Amino acid sequence: MTFYNKPRLSYQNQINLLKNRGLLFIDENFAITKLRHISYFRLSAYFLPFQSTKDIFDQGTTFEQIIDLYHFDKELRLLTFGAIEKIEIFLRTAISYNLSKYIGVFGYRQEEKFCAKNGDFLWLKEDIAKEASRSKETFVKHFRDTYAGDDLPIWMVVEIISFGTLSKLYTSLCPEIEKEILNGIGLPSFVFKNWLHVFSYVRNLSAHHSRLWNRQFVIKAKIPKHKKEFVGIVNDKYYSFAVMTHYILRSIHDTFDMKAELTKLIVKYPHIDLTQMGFVDDWESREVWR
Repeated sequence: MTFYNKPRLSYQNQINLLKNRGLLFIDENFAITKLRHISYFRLSAYFLPFQSTKDIFDQGTTFEQIIDLYHFDKELRLLTFGAIEKIEIFLRTAISYNLSKYIGVFGYRQEEKFCAKNGDFLWLKEDIAKEASRSKETFVKHFRDTYAGDDLPIWMVVEIISFGTLSKLYTSLCPEIEKEILNGIGLPSFVFKNWLHVFSYVRNLSAHHSRLWNRQFVIKAKIPKHKKEFVGIVNDKYYSFAVMTHYILRSIHDTFDMKAELTKLIVKYPHIDLTQMGFVDDWESREVWR
């Protein structure tokens, strides 16, 4: 094992290094501007698709092509985050409405009213308390100033907990409450719970500006076998996430059109290799998108 000894490079030296590795520059001033805005290290993840041999760019590759790929991925993250937001708000609303209906406004504090696995409810309860105590939301301060007691009503709780905690709360629900939320979605419980895990994972990637384009997802999606339109979909690439998102948005009657938004982005960046995201050639005509 050796110590890290790579030196700091000026913007011009970064360009010189890339030139030595075969990268072409149409406008070096443009390149310096971009390197000032996007670190070399962050951008280096987008070098790899253009290198058949390590650290050697394929003949004819330009810096501008790499920037195009970077901007495509950035816009893909924004699109993705917006789509997940719709599902997230639906889930917060559905959990709040049905929990208050079946177990009461403060019932989320009572373990016997949930079907959590051993130890999961304690973790969930502690996490909710922690997120509530550090919340700076105006409505939380107003509640604390106005009412006695530390416990917030469920409709406030669902607005301040993270998407990860919200997913945990959902997985702890008893079947009769979960059935109400799944009404109209048409997925088995274990599939929807897995999809929430995938949504939370992709949301975190998007929020932290991580690459989506050619990423192999660590959390694999469960493909519902009872729905023939899902047959043959790769379960660890962006395409599977897009299909899942489209399906849920359509099921909850949201107006966000995942297919139309993706198509606009792909038309804007026609040279992006979609196979790296798990897309198939005729994806737009597949039954799952109709």
